[in-house]
Amino acid sequence: MTSTNPHAIRSVRLAARVTTLLARTFPEAGPAEEEGFRVLSHDQREPRRMFVRWYGTEPTRPVWESGPELGIEGYRARIAETLVRAGYAVALPPDNWDVYVADRPLDPGPRYAAVPSDLPFGDQWLVMDQWTRVHAATAATEEEAKAEAMRLERVHALTDARLVTAPELWPHLERADALMGDGLTWLRREVHDVTRYSDIVRRERLDALVQVANALRAGREVVQSGRLVSWTEPEPLHPAVTYQVRWVPRSSAPAVGYFPFPEWERGPAEDQAITALIAGGLQPVVYGEPIDANGFMCERGGFMVTAAEPLDLRIPGIHITAIGSDGKEQQHRVPEVLTAAGWQVEADEDWPGAWTAFPPAG
Repeated sequence: MTSTNPHAIRSVRLAARVTTLLARTFPEAGPAEEEGFRVLSHDQREPRRMFVRWYGTEPTRPVWESGPELGIEGYRARIAETLVRAGYAVALPPDNWDVYVADRPLDPGPRYAAVPSDLPFGDQWLVMDQWTRVHAATAATEEEAKAEAMRLERVHALTDARLVTAPELWPHLERADALMGDGLTWLRREVHDVTRYSDIVRRERLDALVQVANALRAGREVVQSGRLVSWTEPEPLHPAVTYQVRWVPRSSAPAVGYFPFPEWERGPAEDQAITALIAGGLQPVVYGEPIDANGFMCERGGFMVTAAEPLDLRIPGIHITAIGSDGKEQQHRVPEVLTAAGWQVEADEDWPGAWTAFPPAG
């Protein structure tokens, strides 16, 4: 009877497509498990995890090519390369010779994740390939697992970038990967003059890699400063005018509502004001990765709360300042929101459009 389970149908179709693809280059294993490949599944439940296994224990030289004998390890690598080039998600678990394969998800998100191992022995953490649903590595600690997950994400993005670009760009892609370091989501901003900034544009790592690599290929001097990668590019219609293109990774732990100078103190009053302003519908500024000794990437404009004296919380009061155009548009609502929460609010004499506020008594 034909299955109507959608996972089973997808698995059967995937197995058929993978078999057809690999059969163009590799022999299929026969009924008696003659040397060749076979597409199989470990699971008896759905969705099935599909994998390719090579049958044959001794190295053999294929009849269609001359050169070194491959053996199981060599065929595994060749099969994996063929599947990757065809656009499939491929995983090579470290503890067996199978090649796991899956269709790429429509909304992929991060591919690798650190998860605790449920095995009573061996390493206590696994780095799971969430696309093929098998582990790609093991680690003794959570920190090591997360670091390996990040490394594998970078390898994945670099591999994808090679697949969509010409070979002459590949050395520049590797240089771009080294310059950009960790970070999967990158933020791009163009700086035309001292005071002219474009909007921040979000780019996934693959797109950022290709654009930085093209800048390197064009001979631009790409500079790395902390978490910042930047270069100067001429205006397309005005070659005499240049602007700087800046890339910085989106932070996984942004500073929301306050400036994250480590020397600046933040106490209960500042946290209370940020909470009240957000509850009143105001948008807080979001600061991300440090880009030099004195600044952090502003990922989104909004209000910023600081102590009246950031180096001494004993001085009463806080300041609420607008950062970016989004912050200026809403700044007039600060007195309304904080006054309703019991705060005393005054216009800041030193900064037009900013406010000084004092928390409720008691």
